[in-house]
Amino acid sequence: MTHTEFGNISFLWGWWTFFEAVWIATLWRSRTRVLGGGVYRLPGVRRVRRNAAERRVDALLAELERLDVPAEAWPDRCDLVDRWHRIVAGRCVSALLQVVPVVVTVVPFWWAAWSGGAVAPWMPGVVAGFTAISLTLMAADYRAAVVSDAAGVATVDSVRFLELVLFPATRRTQDSALEVYGRGLSRLCNSLSAQARHTTRTMPPEAREGARVTAERLTAALSSASQRYLFSQGADRDRAVRGMALLAAGALRQSCRPRHQHDSLVIIEGVLLAEAPEVEVVGATAEPLRARLLAGLRRMAVAVGLVVGAFLFPEGGIVPDLLGAAGLASIALVCAPLREALHRARELIVGGSPTSVGSPELEVGAPASPAAASCARCAGREGGSRQGE
Repeated sequence: MTHTEFGNISFLWGWWTFFEAVWIATLWRSRTRVLGGGVYRLPGVRRVRRNAAERRVDALLAELERLDVPAEAWPDRCDLVDRWHRIVAGRCVSALLQVVPVVVTVVPFWWAAWSGGAVAPWMPGVVAGFTAISLTLMAADYRAAVVSDAAGVATVDSVRFLELVLFPATRRTQDSALEVYGRGLSRLCNSLSAQARHTTRTMPPEAREGARVTAERLTAALSSASQRYLFSQGADRDRAVRGMALLAAGALRQSCRPRHQHDSLVIIEGVLLAEAPEVEVVGATAEPLRARLLAGLRRMAVAVGLVVGAFLFPEGGIVPDLLGAAGLASIALVCAPLREALHRARELIVGGSPTSVGSPELEVGAPASPAAASCARCAGREGGSRQGE
């Protein structure tokens, strides 16, 4: 690969990444980064994998009915399907668009190196730096979506947590059940706290304090039910599962409502928190977001420096391999998807190939429930969309 060809590729990557960074920063600052907000308006996108989302929601509601969870705490089926599918479709399209600059850079370089072409020793380090910057922008885009649409993030995390508790057979067999459950519960509690914090940013201090207290009581109630779930068996465990499902479904009912219908600060019905303890939290010194971002950028800079040093080391030998491994490990500390991919690869090499059980969305004969029937509003919406197409 000549310097001119690599320069042209870098030019394309630079302009694409520049406009992507400006777009993410603008939407982040204006709090308008909503997954699926523009993509879902396309007629064909709203039907891609929608049946799978409907089957998952039907199975979820049927399991809530089996646990005798009151119907008042259930999320509305139509709202949940629309909200969830909109977020998933928007996230998939966003990931594809963000992967394009990396593919434009990596594929020609890999082809030139594989076909035996001349590759300068500094080119691999530059490609690694491009990849690290693109991964950082992906993380920034996710953060912009969390800040702009915290209720949507809480919807996705609530659904995942309910599926984790109600359908334990879908967990991968090589994963630790306690670790997976702990991550799911922590992610749900963090998203509920973020929802209370970001949706009240323009409200008076009294409203912000009320939403914070509600989120903390909900988190305490979930933690209490989690303790009963982890340290009990038999009927006590079933009651703990019902309690957690009731709380998670109540929070999901409020978060899955369409964005244009969010006209209150209710995170969960107060009746569901009647037995929750009153929480008195001492003001903890949370690290500012700017400090966390700067720390992440410093770690990413160190990782890129290690990877670049692996390719620029003059003597070769085992030192470049060590530097490359250290750089990859440093990037994995910052990027959760890469850390998970390395974890999977290690388990495939050490513990054999993973086997997973079929997930609820792939089961054809999903159990039906009264809430699973298509409502008139959904039918009218689908009919209108087909006529518009």
